Amino acid sequence: MKVKIHKRGIISYLIGLVLSIIFASYYGGPVSFAWLYGMLLIIPVSILYTILNYKFLNIFQEIEVYKVTKGEEHRYRVLFENAGIFPVHRMGMFTLDDRCSLYEIKNGQEISLDNHEKKELLSGITCKYAGAYNIGIDRISLTDPFYMYTVELDVQYNFRAIVRPQITDVAAKVLDIENLINNTGLKSNRLYEDTPGSDMRPYYKGDSLNAINWKVSAKQGELMVRTPDKMEKRTVTILMEASNPPESREDLEYLKKRDIFLEFVVSAAWHFGEQGVPVRLIYPSGDVKESTVDSRESFMDFYSIVADGIFYGSSKSFKEIQRLVEERRSKVNEGDTWIIIREDPDEGESSCIICG
Repeated sequence: MKVKIHKRGIISYLIGLVLSIIFASYYGGPVSFAWLYGMLLIIPVSILYTILNYKFLNIFQEIEVYKVTKGEEHRYRVLFENAGIFPVHRMGMFTLDDRCSLYEIKNGQEISLDNHEKKELLSGITCKYAGAYNIGIDRISLTDPFYMYTVELDVQYNFRAIVRPQITDVAAKVLDIENLINNTGLKSNRLYEDTPGSDMRPYYKGDSLNAINWKVSAKQGELMVRTPDKMEKRTVTILMEASNPPESREDLEYLKKRDIFLEFVVSAAWHFGEQGVPVRLIYPSGDVKESTVDSRESFMDFYSIVADGIFYGSSKSFKEIQRLVEERRSKVNEGDTWIIIREDPDEGESSCIICG
């Protein structure tokens, strides 16, 4: 809560109060003292008026979809309702413009409401960072009827958005580094899958119909199938070293780091998946969990929870991630490629570490 004193209003009130005291002292009588008591009651009545305005003011905020994507424009709606018997004059509204952009609602814009009146404002909105945080209108200001002070108050109910990161090519350099490591001998784990080869043999019961070479079968007069070859399939493990959040998760620097972190992770998973490389992701989501991205469906499952699902449920899960990081950084040439993506690296360290 912030209170701003208006000097002109206070000076005018003090002058009126002094004159009322002088008038009551010299002339006495019920009229002069009634005027004096009225002047003395102005401040408590103004405070009570502000309290009642705030108590009976309802603000409802919403966006057209449950989850939004960073940078995409959506429709935002806010409804103001004055459920009290006193009007609200020139109420200011303050937006969180450091993390979202409201196109039709200005920061500091004023609105007035009669008793039992509702007003609705519509605007386009875009969110600047990935993650889960408050957006829209964060604070309001109320001014007393005699213009002596203005008080800024938090809205009773904030609107919390779940913002998914953008999928970009920011992780392309990670792929290049991983390929470079593989060329120098630090190989990723290999999986092998059967693919149709060039050699032929007669069809046996139980063979896949997809393996039948119909042209050769027509020439030979019997069903012929390709003998399967083994095709190497790489695997990569991404370890998400999320930071322990500050006391206030609304801290702007924390939101910026979380945005970069989430965008890097989903972009890396997407690019590996596009190349047909299965990606194992280890991340904190309450406990330490694992997901494998090897298809569009599995990527979307991971993508749907990454905006608000990366957090530590206890100090145990935080210590487990730290243990995995230290363990992987100390092991080399073990036939496995790990990519450690760090949300808050130490000074002079990279946010992305390749471990063999």
